[in-house]
Amino acid sequence: MRQLTRTLSTSLLLAALTAADAGGQETSSRASTPRPMTFDDVIALRTVSDAQISPDGKWVAYTVTRADLEQNASDADIWLASTAGESPSRLTTHKKSDTSPRWSPDGWGIAFISAREEKPQIFLMSAFGGEPERLTEHKGGVRQIAWSPDGRSIAFIAEQEPTAEEEKRIKDKDDAIVVDTNYKFNRLWVLDVATRKARLLATGDAVANDPQWSPDGTRIAFSTTPTPRADDGSLSDLHVVAVSGGAPSMLVKNAGTDQSPRWSPDGTRIAYITSAGSDVRQSQLAMIPAAGGTPRLVAPDFLYQPNAPTWSSDGRTLYFGASVRTTTQLFAVPSAGGTPRALTDVRGVIGGGTMSRDGRTVVFTMSDPQRPADVHVATIGTGLLTSRQLTDHNLQIRDLALGKAEVVQWKSSDGMEMDGVLLRPVGYEPGKRYPLITSVHGGPAGAWTENFAAGWGSPGQVAAGQGFAIFYPNPRGSSAYGEKFLRANIRDWGAGDYRDIQTGIDALIARGIADSSKLAQTGWSYGGYMTAWTLTQTNRFKAVVVGAGLTDMYSMYATNDIPRALDGYFGAEPWNDTTEYRKRSAMTYIKNARTPTLILHGQVDLRVPVGQAQELYTGLRKNNVPVQLVFYPREPHGLQEPRHQLDKMKRENEWIRRWTLGGQAVLVP
Repeated sequence: MRQLTRTLSTSLLLAALTAADAGGQETSSRASTPRPMTFDDVIALRTVSDAQISPDGKWVAYTVTRADLEQNASDADIWLASTAGESPSRLTTHKKSDTSPRWSPDGWGIAFISAREEKPQIFLMSAFGGEPERLTEHKGGVRQIAWSPDGRSIAFIAEQEPTAEEEKRIKDKDDAIVVDTNYKFNRLWVLDVATRKARLLATGDAVANDPQWSPDGTRIAFSTTPTPRADDGSLSDLHVVAVSGGAPSMLVKNAGTDQSPRWSPDGTRIAYITSAGSDVRQSQLAMIPAAGGTPRLVAPDFLYQPNAPTWSSDGRTLYFGASVRTTTQLFAVPSAGGTPRALTDVRGVIGGGTMSRDGRTVVFTMSDPQRPADVHVATIGTGLLTSRQLTDHNLQIRDLALGKAEVVQWKSSDGMEMDGVLLRPVGYEPGKRYPLITSVHGGPAGAWTENFAAGWGSPGQVAAGQGFAIFYPNPRGSSAYGEKFLRANIRDWGAGDYRDIQTGIDALIARGIADSSKLAQTGWSYGGYMTAWTLTQTNRFKAVVVGAGLTDMYSMYATNDIPRALDGYFGAEPWNDTTEYRKRSAMTYIKNARTPTLILHGQVDLRVPVGQAQELYTGLRKNNVPVQLVFYPREPHGLQEPRHQLDKMKRENEWIRRWTLGGQAVLVP
C-alpha cells in the first residue's frame, strides 16, 4: 500500500479533527421521563449514509443529511470517523450539500461532489483538515466520481453542457420543448487532478453511469441507457472504453438490465448485476471475461436480489448485500460460482458496504426499529460478522418513548404465506385493542423492513406515541421474497395483493390487537393505488389517505413516464386490453366509495401525473364522499422540501385522527 503523503500522530490528528468541528456529534441530555415522538422530531433526525472506508481501513468518510427548515432544503455534510472508535468530526460545513466522499488511493485526500456552486462540481480536500479545492467547472454539473488506481485522475459523469445558442434561448425564454428530441446525455469524462483539465472520454449518444476503473488504470467499465427517459432505465448495457481514447466497446447487451460492473483484482473478469428481461423479474449476480465473451450466473439458485458486488483482495470471493424479507443482510459467494453464505443475521437494515484494501475490514450503515442508521465496522472472518457502532448522530431519540416492532405472519385467502411488520403503540398492553393504521408500500415491488419508522413517508413512531398500532404488510408483488412472490401480482393488481392486506388486518383483529371499529389506511405511489382501490372495495375503514396514487390505469398508462413498467404487469397496452385496465382501476368502482379520503400529490409529478389525483377527487366529490385534495408545488413523485414533508405528516395525521377517533386534532396551521 502506498504510504500517506502526510503523517500525523493519533493525538495530533484528533486535535486537528476537533478543531475542524468542536461540536462533534449531536449531544443530548437524557430526559427523566421519555416523551412521545413528534413530527418536529422526525424532521430533526439526521440521515447517515454512504460510508466509505479508507484504503488502510483506519477511517470512514460518510455523509450526514439534515433538513434545514429555514432554507427549506436538505443539507448534507461529510464527516470522518475512526474505525478505532474515537469521536467522529465534521469535515464540511457549507450550507449547500456535500456528498459522495471518495478516498484517494493513497488515503490522504477525499474527493466529493458539492452543490455550493451553480452546478454540482468536484472538490478535493485533505482528510486531515484544510479548505476544499474546486477541481471542475462543468456547466452540466457533476453526478458521479471515481478515482483512478494511481490517484492521478478522476473519472466523472456529467450532463452534456448546453450550447451557447441553447443558453441564449433559455435566457430569452424561447424554450419550447419538443418531446423525445434534443436529449442531454450524461457523459463520461476523465479529469487530470494536477492540471485540473478534463477530457470527454465517451462521446456517443447514450446515458453513461457508474464508471469503474480497471486495476491497471487503462480502461473504464460503465453502464449506459439509450436515452435519459425514465422509461428506458431498464434497458441498461455494459461498455468498456480505453482511457487513452477510442470508441467504447459493448461488453454486455441483453433484453433486461445490466449494471454495476466491478473489475476483478487481476483485471480479467467483471462481475455485474443482470436481469434477463425488462419485465417484472429479479436481478442476479453475473460474471463475464473483461475482454468479452459469454456471461455466466454466479449464484443462479439464490432466492434474493443481490446489490452491486465487491471483490475480495485475492479475487476468490464476491461480497454483496441483499434484502431478505423484512431485513437486509450481507453475503459472500465464491467468484467461481456457488451458494452464497450469509455474513450477517441482523433484525434490521444494512446499507451499503465498502471494504479496506486488504479485504479484512468492512463498514456499512445499519438501522433497526429502535435506532436510525449509523456507521458500523466489522472484521471479515469465517463466521457471522460482529459489528461495532462507530457513530451516534441521533442521541435525542434516547429521550423519546418508542413503540416496539415485531414481524407478524399470516395466511392470505388462498393460503399463501405472508408477513409484514407491526409497530405496537407506546405503552402497549396485551389484551387491549388499539386503533390501527395500515401503511401500504410503493413499487409495487417495494418491501417494508425492520428499520426506524420515522420518515416523512411513514412516521409510524409518531402515531405509536399517540396510541395507534401501525401495520406494514408485504403483499404478493413485494421484493425480498423471491421471484415467484415478486411476479405473483402480474395481471392481478387489486386482487390477490388486496386480499393479502385485508387478511393481515383480519389476523391482527383476531389476535386482539386491532380495534375493528377504528381502522385507517394510507400509502404512497403504488401504496396510494392500493388505498384508492381499497376505498372502492370496502367500507371497513374510517379514513384513508391516498398519496401520489394511481387511480385510472387507462389514463395513467399514456401520461406517466414509465409505461414500460405497466407493460410488465398488465401484459399489453390499455388500447389492446381495455378490459384488464378498467378492471384494475379504482375509478371504475368509484360509486362504491364511502370512506373519508385525503388526497396528497406533488404538483409536478411525472411518475403519477396529477390527473390521477384529480380524477379521484372529482369522483368522490360528485358522489358526496368527504374528500380533500392537496397539491404540493414544485414537488415530483416524492416530496423533497422539508416544509412540505412536515405538512404532509401533520395533515395526514389530523385526517386520520379526525375520522378514526371521532375528534379533530388541529395540527396543520
